[in-house]
Amino acid sequence: MEALTPASADDLPPLGELLVDDPFWQYPAWGLAREGVGHLRVWDTATASPGYLAVVTETGGITSVTESSGRIWADLARRFGPSVVLLEHHPAPEFGEDLETLDLVRIGADGSPHWSRVWPTPADNPRHAGLELWMAAHGYQIVGRPASWFDWCEDE
Repeated sequence: MEALTPASADDLPPLGELLVDDPFWQYPAWGLAREGVGHLRVWDTATASPGYLAVVTETGGITSVTESSGRIWADLARRFGPSVVLLEHHPAPEFGEDLETLDLVRIGADGSPHWSRVWPTPADNPRHAGLELWMAAHGYQIVGRPASWFDWCEDE
């Protein structure tokens, strides 16, 4: 995937209580496979109006979370409501030079997914500071790293 435009920290709610932690969640897949498998975590949001933030982590199965993100969002919206915020998490490969990434998935009026980068973002991007603060506050719950890990970023 090409370099993504950074998300805005304003689009990312503060996390509340973890409600779902399913490391073998079966999601509706696109293409020949009927289901894919990813690690699903859903938090309620610590905001005035009720909401949810869902993270689906790629686990390396036959179907990718990216290819199925529209169907994943539709499934989560049926369960948690249309205001669910969906993040797509790709851990760094065990071998290779790719970085771990976290992307916000938005669904267009036509049902097609659109991505913006939550982490990592270039340090010179005006949105970097806000995203770095959000990751320092909540990112460790999503990617399993200490908050100090988010004090750096490699430029894309």
